[in-house]
Amino acid sequence: MLDFSSLLLAAALSGSCLSITLFAIWFTAPRAHFVLTVACGMLVLVAHVVLFWQYTKEPGPLLCQATLALLNLGFLVICLSSMQYLSVPGYKRVIVPTLLAMTVCAAVTYFGFDGIGFILTYATVTALLVVIGVMFWIKGGGHDRRILLVVSFLSGTCAVSFALCGLVLAIRGQWVLGLAPNNWAERLNSVVAVACMTGLGALTLSLHHLQAQIELKAETLTDPLTGLM
Repeated sequence: MLDFSSLLLAAALSGSCLSITLFAIWFTAPRAHFVLTVACGMLVLVAHVVLFWQYTKEPGPLLCQATLALLNLGFLVICLSSMQYLSVPGYKRVIVPTLLAMTVCAAVTYFGFDGIGFILTYATVTALLVVIGVMFWIKGGGHDRRILLVVSFLSGTCAVSFALCGLVLAIRGQWVLGLAPNNWAERLNSVVAVACMTGLGALTLSLHHLQAQIELKAETLTDPLTGLM
């Protein structure tokens, strides 16, 4: 059976490969800005996994703060990439609450309540993933509903896994940890995260091709002289 460190390594490798692939796609299609945003978000999450692995070996308050901040930031960027792809305005509605949660998390962690910091972070990530799933389901009317259903399902599944991590800590009353949380929910979350990263990576490619087809169709139907459809 794989131990927790092996699961973290698998998550880091999966995220790294996915990020490199997305960067390569963006280099060949610079107009696909959302692909670049997803790649950056994945890269931040890989950095989080690396720091979290280090935190399991040598826990410390500053490392804890950095680890939690990167987790929030990574999923914030992923959420913004979804808004970018779906042309959803109002980035501040997502950025401001997330930054506020990150600030509160850093404060409580600074005062030694790292367990509360983990719970707040898991709650924030859960909310971001729910927003992603809802946006793709509600705002994606012009796209293939089958793909959007899978995106929503993967986002929801990942959200549940993060929610369980926070719920386990809250139920056990682990407000102060002093080390990285290590329980069944954390291990489940690592497995789910790897699976969802792989699935969302493939779906990002599909969404990129769909967007390219839509743009090509629009260009084909547009009069080059008048600019009218």
